[in-house]
Amino acid sequence: MARGDGPLLALLLGVGVVEMAVGAWHSTLMQALPLAGAAWLAALAFVMIRAVPPNPSAWWVGLALSGLGVGGWAAWQKWGVGLTRATGHPPLHSIFFGNLALLVAVLCLAGLGWAWQQRSTRFFWVMLLLGGAIGGGLASALSGTRGGWLALPLIIWVFYYAYARLWRALWRWLALSMVIAVVVAMYVTPYSGVEKRVEKAVTEINGYIAGTDYGSVGARLEMYRGAFWLIGERPLVGYGHQGFHPAMQRLEAQGVLSPELGNYWHAHNDLLDAWVRKGLPGFLMTLGLYLMPIWLFFSGLRAKSAIQRAYAVAGMLLPIAFMSFGLSYSFFAYPAGIAVYASWLIFIWVHVSEKVPHYHRYVYSNEKPSGYIVDADASDGSHFYPRMVDS
Repeated sequence: MARGDGPLLALLLGVGVVEMAVGAWHSTLMQALPLAGAAWLAALAFVMIRAVPPNPSAWWVGLALSGLGVGGWAAWQKWGVGLTRATGHPPLHSIFFGNLALLVAVLCLAGLGWAWQQRSTRFFWVMLLLGGAIGGGLASALSGTRGGWLALPLIIWVFYYAYARLWRALWRWLALSMVIAVVVAMYVTPYSGVEKRVEKAVTEINGYIAGTDYGSVGARLEMYRGAFWLIGERPLVGYGHQGFHPAMQRLEAQGVLSPELGNYWHAHNDLLDAWVRKGLPGFLMTLGLYLMPIWLFFSGLRAKSAIQRAYAVAGMLLPIAFMSFGLSYSFFAYPAGIAVYASWLIFIWVHVSEKVPHYHRYVYSNEKPSGYIVDADASDGSHFYPRMVDS
């Protein structure tokens, strides 16, 4: 066990315990078991891969192939089949598919710091991860998911803090210009559908404010209002895994909510959904899933090792992305959401928490080394003896 393993392992086990406790309290154990099982299996996998750490290249090649795969799949659906929005296989519908594809894209970009250190295969890895990033970004755009785009400002900040702040001003401005150009290109390209989705969101917000038409954005805002109402009724124990739907229908019948908005089984917001269905313990566990990885990985953004920094960036991007995704959809209401988040989290943490070797590092000492002296002209009078050492 490394430093930080204990709290992370306790968090994964705690998520399962809370799920089962809520299931027992509200007699919904059958609904709680898959969610708890996903967290507990991730905890078991954590112990296993800590004992037998996987090859780092397997992680990055998996992400790259995922990005290329979802990009090709989305392009075929959009331009081959003619679907309006690219989607995954059930239950990974367009929202799941597009947001996870976006996450794959930014994780591939985080891996470029690792790829650059692979001296003999640098070109291969950089091209492979860039291809994965392009594929994931394309799949996100073609899926039409808008909630994931809320993560982009924070994602850009993470990359800036880890890398760009150390660059010269010219390179920083060039990088920022490239990012803006890519975003603008995705927006104005007619085949991407991004512009139409943004305009539709603005129209729906205006309709909700005017009280004329809700749309998907207005429906979410109304669901959030209903969730806050229900949290006020049962802040500690919640309504259980199956209690949100009937409780929302009750509010609809009482005239608290607008008609036809009580048909959803979760609150379309991870924090609100956890609180309204699992009470305060569920809210705290979900908040812990977001904040603990940020606490664990943040210091790694300033690591001198580019390899460690790449893993730290990936570790920061994972909770930030899920936190942003969870503003408009309840990812942790699905076992698949917990499984993806927890398993990716532990794979990244196992690599970043280990000491990365720096082979053939120069060490300067005031004592004359007993080993091989690199500088043949070094003398006893200089007091500094550069020596090749293995970490």
